[in-house]
Amino acid sequence: MELAGPTAIPQGVPALEFISDPGLIRDSNVRQFLQLWLDARENGRRPDKSFLDPLRLRFLLGSLSLLEVQPEPLRFRYRLIGTDIVQRLGYELTGTWLDEHPDPTIRPFILKGVTMVYHAAKPVYGHGQARVLGEDWQFEVVAVPLFGPDGKVAYIGAGQSFPPGKAERLSDLPAS
Repeated sequence: MELAGPTAIPQGVPALEFISDPGLIRDSNVRQFLQLWLDARENGRRPDKSFLDPLRLRFLLGSLSLLEVQPEPLRFRYRLIGTDIVQRLGYELTGTWLDEHPDPTIRPFILKGVTMVYHAAKPVYGHGQARVLGEDWQFEVVAVPLFGPDGKVAYIGAGQSFPPGKAERLSDLPAS
């Protein structure tokens, strides 16, 4: 399902959608991340984990993550977590399994999103409000498939918009 337009982002309701139009993303860095991935797919190419090149993605470097896919049974392991994400969340996830994520409220959302990416081999856009460590934050994230030599999704890369200094505090929303 594609989004209807930039006004389609509901306030306070986390959502996951397949996305192919970067113009629907509010955050300019997340929008650029998706556009670069789409450009890398031109002429039938399948971007691999080298897509997360720090020089190409320096504008979003601290807000990138990389998950490695274990297909049988299907699990995802964090291989890279940007420093802004670690600082914002207050814990390091590199080397841990997604299904062991320490925040049980956000874990199902992330797991659903990466599973969608894995099965469809298409980018997924997540947006809404997240309550992390007792605070509400607006977020946007795009997760993209990254392919192995066999042409299957081997990794999932993600760029997001909630690092310190970029997050919008939602002080007017009631705590849940």
